[in-house]
Amino acid sequence: MAELKIVSEVFKITSTIDDVYSFLSDFNRIGMVVNMARQMGGAEQMGKLAEKIEDVQFSEDSCTVQVKDLGEVAVKIVEKEYPKLIKLGGDGQVPFQFNLWIQLLENGPYDTRMRLTFDGEMNLMMKMMLKGKLEKGINQLGEGLAKIPYMLFNKKSES
Repeated sequence: MAELKIVSEVFKITSTIDDVYSFLSDFNRIGMVVNMARQMGGAEQMGKLAEKIEDVQFSEDSCTVQVKDLGEVAVKIVEKEYPKLIKLGGDGQVPFQFNLWIQLLENGPYDTRMRLTFDGEMNLMMKMMLKGKLEKGINQLGEGLAKIPYMLFNKKSES
């Protein structure tokens, strides 16, 4: 087995660290945004990937995606350290073990910095095939997460 470690660039988020952490540490909130994007036609922007997703289920600590021709893929929150760390892991159904760390740092009142770190164990052939795609995907994920208007999903504003 070969280790593959990918560290994203650092992204600036113009929200408080509390708002960002509260959102990212609850898959139900992420599910709300995904469903809103799908209803508003955001699936078109995702192109071929959206066509392959048959179903998505969210709970507070996990997300399960049914992918055409692949089956079920699930990600779960395995560790939380308020307000600076959320660690995600696979459920063992993907053909390799992995963790994804979301690290947050407060740089000012509405200036949160975020970095993503992917660490996976896979066979050498899979590592060679996936390395470039994962590097690109991790940075695209970071860019997408940096654009979310977190304050709109803050629990305090829901009341």
